[in-house]
Amino acid sequence: MADAPRPCHARAIFHRVTVSLTKGDTYTVRALRPLLSALLICVSAGLCIMATQGSRLPPTMQNDKTDHVLYMATHDGIAQTATALSRPHGWDDVMQALARGRPEAARIVATVMPQTDARTARTLEHTLQRLLPRQPAMVLSATEPNAAATGSTRNICSPTGMSTTWRKQAERAVTKLHDIRLATRTQTCLHTLQRRAPSA
Repeated sequence: MADAPRPCHARAIFHRVTVSLTKGDTYTVRALRPLLSALLICVSAGLCIMATQGSRLPPTMQNDKTDHVLYMATHDGIAQTATALSRPHGWDDVMQALARGRPEAARIVATVMPQTDARTARTLEHTLQRLLPRQPAMVLSATEPNAAATGSTRNICSPTGMSTTWRKQAERAVTKLHDIRLATRTQTCLHTLQRRAPSA
């Protein structure tokens, strides 16, 4: 891409702008010189600013797929959002956000997961199980207290099919939780990890 002309060089070019009228007679377009020079200076300055800033958008303007999913759930409905996310890798961005500890990702899982198909639900439950030792608060806040529901706390905290190392790490992580909002789910999770029925 050719370099943008410098303003001083551009003015020299415009000073030589001529219009051919009849049989080689030329007249300098004097009236337009100031206007054209000012216009080119503005354009050149704009190109310089764009070059220094690069092509990236400001952080506040960058697309956030997790926020987009929240918008979908609010405006398009839970069922439609669940269908959209059920496509291959549809949940990847949400789960990555959950792994980074973003509360909005937990809200998406808690809201949309019960509306997903059985296969997607099993995949999500397994992903939540693997994340439990790393993000116990986020995972538990995404679970459903109702034991019979998809994504229930008991399902996520069940050690069935998981390694002994996972169970010990999960139990240690959940034990350290002291969030009153998650007290019931924390207790249910610990009882499930320890294979005990929760007390009445």
